[in-house]
Amino acid sequence: MKQSPELLAAHQARRETVDPLLAAAQPLPDPLETDTELSCPGGAALMRNSAADPESWGYTFFAAHESRLLPQVDGPRAFAELLDLWAAQDAFRPGPDSIATITWPSRDTEMSRALVERGFAQQSIFAVRLAPPSAGDGAAAAASPAAADAADAGGVVIRHAGPEDTATVTRLWLEQLHWDARFGYLAIRPSTPARLADEVAEAVGGEEKRAWIAERDGEAVGLMVVQPPEHAGWAANTIRAERPVAYLNCGAVSAGERGGGVGRALARHVHAELDAEGHGAVLLHYTAANPLSGPFWHRCGYRPLLTTWTRGTVG
Repeated sequence: MKQSPELLAAHQARRETVDPLLAAAQPLPDPLETDTELSCPGGAALMRNSAADPESWGYTFFAAHESRLLPQVDGPRAFAELLDLWAAQDAFRPGPDSIATITWPSRDTEMSRALVERGFAQQSIFAVRLAPPSAGDGAAAAASPAAADAADAGGVVIRHAGPEDTATVTRLWLEQLHWDARFGYLAIRPSTPARLADEVAEAVGGEEKRAWIAERDGEAVGLMVVQPPEHAGWAANTIRAERPVAYLNCGAVSAGERGGGVGRALARHVHAELDAEGHGAVLLHYTAANPLSGPFWHRCGYRPLLTTWTRGTVG
């Protein structure tokens, strides 16, 4: 769509002010046939309407119908006006398995009230952990805090997962999906088991993804899956980073073990490895309504980068 350079510059200036870590804003994409262009003084947006592929992995995390607003604004007044223009469109129909969604910088809190007043709630947080300045100096030095955490967690043993762990990784990952599904922002679909099997195969294969398992007394009680930089470009493009960026796909702890230190030991171990390998940042999504996720990941050094606000539910 035609967009003024002045608006893009004002939008970018706002992003840089609220969070300098965010990557530079790009012009709005050319509209698709199903898109609707919206504009007002000081703002422009695309309303992108889509239907999920019921056989895709994404169908677990996305509603059957989605209306997504892609806005660029110079301030709160234009932001609020675009929200109202969006809500007036026929394709804006939040409800069961139909979602209206907008993603915005988490630190731009001046926009939050306009969203809340229009019935939006925080769905998910895209969070970032930056490696400490000393990272990359050697795995042995980096791993020592993880060893202490493992001792605090009652002798938890952490190891890399391989093909022989397929059933274990599937069990832990599926348990995490069921846990997050109760908050209304993902759904266990008929296609979920088959698509999860694809993800697990990548994780235990060790190339497109890497997986770690935490064991206590020989029983697997925790899982972390990470997408390495060569496959995480989509995530890395959201921040300004000079060193490789990874994406954490899954962090799971068995229900009976939550709060017992397993997750902390696992996270410290995995981050120590990634830091020692020279990763500059790790990104992840967590469910905003999950009472355990936010506090846990913040203790691990993550902080909010982008917040997805929604109306409606997945499933």
